[in-house]
Amino acid sequence: MPSYQLRDTSTRQLLARGLADYAAAEAALDRLDDELEHDLAANGEGAGRIRLRLDVEKVTADSTEAVGHHVFLLGVDDPTDPLPAL
Repeated sequence: MPSYQLRDTSTRQLLARGLADYAAAEAALDRLDDELEHDLAANGEGAGRIRLRLDVEKVTADSTEAVGHHVFLLGVDDPTDPLPAL
């Protein structure tokens, strides 16, 4: 029976493993996103952009295969109207 895991693509660090299915991996991504946004806000980090790409990997007995990915853009403070008034 396969399981799923999340890996940071730039550091190759494993962030979550043993997830039952792809839906569980997506739920873990949502929790991670919420935790990161909360931590940034708690540290006064609001402006700027932090880009984090995570791979969703399917793990079977003898192989690991990337089956999806998610990109977080964290701490983005874009103006409500990015276009200048004419």
